[in-house]
Amino acid sequence: MEQIQIVRSALEKLNNYNESKNLLIGFDGFIDEIIHVVDQRKTETEYERIPEIKGFSERIAQGAGLSANVELVPTQIKLGGNGPIMANAMISQGQKVTYVGAIGKNAVHPVFKDFAEICEKVYSIADPGHTDALEFYDGKIMLGKTHTMVDVNLENLRKKLPDSELKALLSSTDLIAFTNWTMLSNLDGIISQFSKVIGELEKKPLVFLDLADPKKRTQEDIRTVLDIISEIPAETILSMNLSESTIISLILGIKEDQILNRAIQIREKMGIAGIVIHPTNGAAISMEKESVWVDGPYTPKPRLTTGAGDNFNAGFCNAWLAGMDPGECLAVGVGSSGFYVRNAGSATMEDLRTFIKKWLDANLGAVE
Repeated sequence: MEQIQIVRSALEKLNNYNESKNLLIGFDGFIDEIIHVVDQRKTETEYERIPEIKGFSERIAQGAGLSANVELVPTQIKLGGNGPIMANAMISQGQKVTYVGAIGKNAVHPVFKDFAEICEKVYSIADPGHTDALEFYDGKIMLGKTHTMVDVNLENLRKKLPDSELKALLSSTDLIAFTNWTMLSNLDGIISQFSKVIGELEKKPLVFLDLADPKKRTQEDIRTVLDIISEIPAETILSMNLSESTIISLILGIKEDQILNRAIQIREKMGIAGIVIHPTNGAAISMEKESVWVDGPYTPKPRLTTGAGDNFNAGFCNAWLAGMDPGECLAVGVGSSGFYVRNAGSATMEDLRTFIKKWLDANLGAVE
């Protein structure tokens, strides 16, 4: 199927999809401070940003052996973490979400108050971390303070969500999303426990995972979690960006630069239902029934990139829950992230339909 046909088919199915499913998403939580890095200060209120990461790295390198003064301009403080951003996007798109994670140890942190109120239920097991997100047009630098993430562990989860209650919850859950394994050093134990419970269920939920830039974790750690993921007794999809796919390929001994072929080989090595790779200009998926690449609605000047991958994941999972074909899931995913980076906020279902329709019309015009 040609890409325009994939997008058109996805839109038709999205227009006819109005179900709300039960999701469980976790397990991190961060307070995100969105920051511009000043290149040149013009007036008290006007400045030019350093537009690209390379320019920022050069500014830092110039200070080697000397010193450097870098001005940071906070533009927004908001809820953050892969889990809360994805969950918030799923709720915006009409799904029912139970959230488990680090949004306040003894009480929900004020930054997450509105989010907690729109969730079906929250199980808060640790205090949130803090991220300084330096935004550039070609990407972002995430400076994370993650010391509270060690409290996201099976012991603390069981204090808030005992095994019997967890089994009851998962028995009525349609999809589980594990996010930000990289920052959660004790998430392996939680995934393994969920996997055990899933194995006992007659109706098994879909399982979606995003490791989130595992560069800082050891190769042994990454191999371990890949083995754990491969053993989950449910239909499982692992999602990653381009950089993350390079790391996973290295661990699995795969030498393949072509993105779609890389996705195919990772899926074959891991033996799971699907692998998704989503660089900034589109996305690839490999599943047993289909392996396909879909171009995305790329923009060179996004308003906000922090959370773009999480919004892709939300759109993708929404389409997956709707029973769409793999390529159609990608189309909804890139549409969801495309809206987010342009509007600095998550799309409602109506926003998503409108955005994909405009994107489709623009592509048809280009073809004609």
